Amino acid sequence: MAGANAAVTDPDLTGSELTGGLNGWSTTASPEAGVEEIVLLDGPLGIVSKTMDERDTSLIMPSGTALGATWNPGLVSDVGQLLGQQGLERGVNVVLGPNLNLPRTPLSGRAFEMFSEDPFLTGVLGSAWVQGVQSQGLGSCTKHVVANDTETERRRMNSCVEPVVLRETYLRPFETAVRTANPWMLMLAYNRVNGTHCSQHAGLISILKNDWQYDGVVVSDWFGVDDTAATANAGLDLEMPGPARFLGSRFAAAVTAGDVPGGRLRDAVERITRLADRTGRRTGGTAPEPARLRSPEEQRELLRTAATESFVLLENRDNILPLDPARIRTLAVVGPNAAKPCFQGGTFATVRPEGELVTPLDAIREAMGPDVEVLHEAGTVPSSALPLSELGSTAPDGTPGVLLEILAPAGEDAVLYSEVRKASSFVWFGPVPGLGAGVPGRARITTRLKLDSAAHWSLGTGGTGTSSLWVDGKQVLEVPPPAPDDVMGVVARAETQRITLELPAGEVEVVVEMAFEPGRVQAITAVAVPERATNPLKDAVRLAARADAVIVVVGDEQGSSRESADRTTAGLDPDCDRLVEAVAAVNAETVVVVNASRAVLLPWADRVKALLMAWFPGQEFGHGLASVLTGHTAPSGRLPVSFPERNEDIPGWGTGLDADLDLDYAASEPMGYRHFEASGRTARYPFGYGLGYTGFRLVDAVAASAGLRAGDAAAGVGGVSVHVTLRNTGESAGRDVVQVYGKAVGETGYRLMGFSAVDVAAGERAEARIAVDPHGFRRWDQTKSRWLIPSGEWELRVARNAAGEGILCRITL
Repeated sequence: MAGANAAVTDPDLTGSELTGGLNGWSTTASPEAGVEEIVLLDGPLGIVSKTMDERDTSLIMPSGTALGATWNPGLVSDVGQLLGQQGLERGVNVVLGPNLNLPRTPLSGRAFEMFSEDPFLTGVLGSAWVQGVQSQGLGSCTKHVVANDTETERRRMNSCVEPVVLRETYLRPFETAVRTANPWMLMLAYNRVNGTHCSQHAGLISILKNDWQYDGVVVSDWFGVDDTAATANAGLDLEMPGPARFLGSRFAAAVTAGDVPGGRLRDAVERITRLADRTGRRTGGTAPEPARLRSPEEQRELLRTAATESFVLLENRDNILPLDPARIRTLAVVGPNAAKPCFQGGTFATVRPEGELVTPLDAIREAMGPDVEVLHEAGTVPSSALPLSELGSTAPDGTPGVLLEILAPAGEDAVLYSEVRKASSFVWFGPVPGLGAGVPGRARITTRLKLDSAAHWSLGTGGTGTSSLWVDGKQVLEVPPPAPDDVMGVVARAETQRITLELPAGEVEVVVEMAFEPGRVQAITAVAVPERATNPLKDAVRLAARADAVIVVVGDEQGSSRESADRTTAGLDPDCDRLVEAVAAVNAETVVVVNASRAVLLPWADRVKALLMAWFPGQEFGHGLASVLTGHTAPSGRLPVSFPERNEDIPGWGTGLDADLDLDYAASEPMGYRHFEASGRTARYPFGYGLGYTGFRLVDAVAASAGLRAGDAAAGVGGVSVHVTLRNTGESAGRDVVQVYGKAVGETGYRLMGFSAVDVAAGERAEARIAVDPHGFRRWDQTKSRWLIPSGEWELRVARNAAGEGILCRITL
């Protein structure tokens, strides 16, 4: 007993400070442990600014769903490698990504970050992304463990998931990543799983550290910790952001008090020290050598390839695509996303683009050549408000942008900090410029708008404090601060309240001022929606009626898919649907491009000649799209998510959080393509579907087993392969993705277990050997708490999509 007390009162606390962050983007250094600060930055779609500064730029990568549509692990690894290079150049040590959650429903506000509805495809592509990033000497912080597919009440909601479903579906991508790529960090989700917050979920963290033998750092999501002993005992290693509220020195104090075992602290310190070793952040250490550094030209070429390989051709009636410039004199390019495409969803991880952004409109004009007249009409007005800087605003000195000022609290007139910025939404984690952290103050935005004539405008403001809006010296709106438990959500959503009023002709001064109390994050936003004098739909229809062909580019705006808010429908903005229907009614030669990175409703798909899904395809969207439309590149993407016919066909439609904020996953299981098969519903476009500029036919498929046995999966797993022959039935070369779906005896639904992209010359045959995922044969036995491989006859269906006809192979285990 005396020995036990001595161990409690005199534990080894070396390096305990490592377990708490320093600020919003760095871990704390420990000279005693020989560990320097480690920089962690968001990065699924590009490297994000530490201080959310629009002047800190990086290349915008394709979204997770766009990469999922490539079905190409090698290409996804290259994109990860490019992101790693961008991180190296910006002093980043760990990239917060990829997102390996599954879009259980297209209503998830963050579905655009996720690769696929299928856990196997998500795991394979996510692992490739991790390998690419880490080959450059940066760590991947794979997120969010687990069942984090609902943004509504995401910090408090409870994902109620049966253990079998949790293991076989939602944990599966993370297990694949750990076993095949070993990301150097795993981030736990905000939500609860079966009643316990992920950061305090000992059973969940035990799966990572014990079942999977994971040796990296387990970190909280930002502000995702609210207890010291429960979190430390559960197995969390690092609390972010800093300064720490619950770990760090409090971790050490809990060990001293005997509330947490000393071994738990040593484990956390060892893991963070290992991360420092891997990233070259040990005192006196050297940085790892990057695997490959691409030139600016090579970077753009890779992004262009990634964009073109992500595009999925859903319809191509009468082979209208590729377009023949020789047969077109006037081409109408209509739709809001043609001149203002959407590259990313609304998250904290918003990327400010590096270098030139070529819009689809400009790229199409260039590709069609001087002999084709390319004309444009937007056809709709923006459904969300715009930053003032996009509306021609100027600071009081005439410089484009706005004047941002930081002031002392009310009653003090001193301006502590000021600068002209080309944004009108600002976020500060920790210190506010000129003021510091944890103190009250004010932020003010001043700008001037010049109007040619009097017009009705909608002006809006919001933030983390009490915001007021002034026009020409008169206060016209006051917005109260958000509820304390939703501050992060308000910041993520950039929420505003708006007022519509008539602004006079000439110069109008707009001032937004926010008074804020001490807090760990502060934000202020000013937005506007100008009046449109003409009818944009009529203008677009008039143009379409006289054109030889029409390309309609519609989709999301950056704020329509966003962090901390879910959708209420899978549909596009109704104005976009009305535009497509009106244009198709006056011109039969209509091609529609959908710039939305999620499954969407397409009620007009049967009334247009061609339909191309373009997702959020990265910074080379414009050039990539023009290349595919004109036939320089053939579309080869395949759907990574199922497209429903109606909202009612979505898994779990009509169910949501109950009064206790519980979400019953049983209402939406099985989800994805398995939902359509189990329910007897027909997807509008099934998982794995996609056309090209040629046709394909499966000729033959033969399965062979090599050592795979039924029984305890831990006893060793052999292999199964499928030999496939594919024929190109068209007149041009193309790429198809052959897919293998399997089911055990007694099961009613198939699951994806293998795939391979096959390039085939025109009129020729090609053969491919597809290695079937050995872990796909496992099933979780809840009564025995272990993986088993069911015995009996297995069916392997070789097909070109989840709902298509295929060739059936059988093997007996």
